[in-house]
Amino acid sequence: MARSTRKKSSSFADRFDSLRSSLLAGSARASTVAAFAFVALLGVLVLWGVPKLRQRLDAQVMASAGPTTVDYTNAPGWFDGKRRAEVSERVAMAVGDGSVLDPNRLAKARASLLTTGWFQSIEQVRLTDAGGFLVEATFVRPFAVIRHGEFDYLVDEGGRLLPMQWTAGHRPAEPHYIAIVGTSEPNRGDYGSPWPGVDVAAGLELARLLIAKPWCPEVAAIDLSQYAQDQTLSLITRSNGRLLWGRAPNDRSVAEVTPDAKLRTIDFLYASQRRIDSGGGRTIDLRGDLVTVRAETTAEQSPTP
Repeated sequence: MARSTRKKSSSFADRFDSLRSSLLAGSARASTVAAFAFVALLGVLVLWGVPKLRQRLDAQVMASAGPTTVDYTNAPGWFDGKRRAEVSERVAMAVGDGSVLDPNRLAKARASLLTTGWFQSIEQVRLTDAGGFLVEATFVRPFAVIRHGEFDYLVDEGGRLLPMQWTAGHRPAEPHYIAIVGTSEPNRGDYGSPWPGVDVAAGLELARLLIAKPWCPEVAAIDLSQYAQDQTLSLITRSNGRLLWGRAPNDRSVAEVTPDAKLRTIDFLYASQRRIDSGGGRTIDLRGDLVTVRAETTAEQSPTP
């Protein structure tokens, strides 16, 4: 009897152990399936949620940023509001309405800035908190205007064309830009390209010599119209007087006094009269040892500076 009872107990224990093993195995399989299902669900949520979240972040940033702005760490005084607005508009068109998180946004802005013609180089472009740009750059230096046809074109010291022009004779009074007039060749039309012509090079060389003089604002223009004939440059004053300078400063001739002698004569005129000419309609010839003054003939009348 006891033996029979022990057999029954052993059989029941075996069946219980088998059932428990089956349940445990099933639970492990269920746990594995559940884990895979959870991971898959999480992946779906990430794939669906991240773009939505990015769109929401972009919308929030764009709403707070407003129009694309470009600021500078070291802008010169002549780079005024009009020039800034033009550059900001060009950059805004280049970067478009894409995400402010776009990794190519800075590269697009930099490339656009370099096409404006106002920069020798762009050292760094950074994003601002408002979604605009902060630029550290080396600016070009506007120096003079070259008149051709009906327009005055802004150039730098090397005669390279800059992206600004005015109707002839209507450039701003400040800052003072000497006009190079009477050139025989047009510009090439590309910003940053040097204006062609040996006459223009001679006129710019003279302008660089005069720029530091206190009386430089009295010089309205440098006339090149006689340069092809006899290498003569002339200064036209604000009152439409004329000073025959002669050859370019580095083009020396025994037939003319030195550039320093010519400058001393103008210095004396300005110190004694607070002007550098003898009035409109008169010509001062600086080329010889004896400075002469004469009235201009009709053929010699100065172009309007």
